[in-house]
Amino acid sequence: MNMSKPKCIITAKIVEPYISKIKELCDVTVCGWAKDGKFMSDEELIQVLKDAEIFIVGYEHIRANIINACPNLKMIICTRGNPVNIDVETCTKKGIPVLHTPGRNANAVAEYTVGALLSLVRNISRSNREILNGRFLGDESENIYDIEYRDDTVWAIGGYDENPYNEYQGIELYGKTFGMIGYGAIGRRLSRILNAMGMRIIAYDPYVSKSEIEKDKVESVSLEQVLSDSDFVSINCKVTEETKGMIGDKEISLMKPTAYIINAARAIIIEQKALIEALSERRIAGAVLDVFWEEPLPSNHPLLKMDNVLITPHIGGASKDVPVQHSLMVYEEIQNYVNNKPLVRVFNREVIKNN
Repeated sequence: MNMSKPKCIITAKIVEPYISKIKELCDVTVCGWAKDGKFMSDEELIQVLKDAEIFIVGYEHIRANIINACPNLKMIICTRGNPVNIDVETCTKKGIPVLHTPGRNANAVAEYTVGALLSLVRNISRSNREILNGRFLGDESENIYDIEYRDDTVWAIGGYDENPYNEYQGIELYGKTFGMIGYGAIGRRLSRILNAMGMRIIAYDPYVSKSEIEKDKVESVSLEQVLSDSDFVSINCKVTEETKGMIGDKEISLMKPTAYIINAARAIIIEQKALIEALSERRIAGAVLDVFWEEPLPSNHPLLKMDNVLITPHIGGASKDVPVQHSLMVYEEIQNYVNNKPLVRVFNREVIKNN
């Protein structure tokens, strides 16, 4: 290792003990989002990066003008699964490796998917909301502790037609077919959970071999079969030119009328109008949506009025454990860099090949 520490700028959230470990290896300056929760302007970034060798970034957009103005940059690490906010092409031209943290939120998104799906198909969120709004409640009680305890109680106020047990009856996941479009880190975590729940799992991913998919007790099938066979279709792929708008009218028409679609990836993968019309016309049973074509979602969006849709504000990866996982990955790569060992999580691999 060199005696002089490389200068490292950090604007991403790096947690202990890894921030202290990185400080042992580098001359660290923490600023921007990591310091005060505010994004720095291009000019501010150039000012702090002009003498930096390593840049650890979360969400700031690092455009060509910033990269070109910082001649000492040797490595950029983005604490995201896909470094879409980095001008990777410019970095590649300049020989700068761009590293990322693949799978950092795989557990979080997999668990969210199961939790949100259960909440929708078992009416957990809806029934909770209606109870809090006063539905299915009894008269006020002067003393809630002054009651006659019984061995068996049934919440059946207002007669059969107003019985929540009947109104909120949902479906079980056990024995159903869960289809994935994309089988990466999230799909692998998800398959373990769903296998344990007794589901049949099928997946479409042209970039993952049949043997690799099927070793996880998942059937490798075509996109058409995922759509037609599944009771639940989950979007688990990245945004590429291939995947933009890949689920439209034609694809949705292949789904069962009893099927649900789950999207915690990116909204652009599904055509907005096609999905809204299919849901409003009940051509599919429902949807779990954590990502949208415009965020935040406009207050007059038709999805907000649908009782067969569970909407959350892009929180699928919002786990307190995610920063711990990406911080570990970043630290490992900093160690590799300062000790002249091969970098592992390089997004633009051609840079490594050409060196």
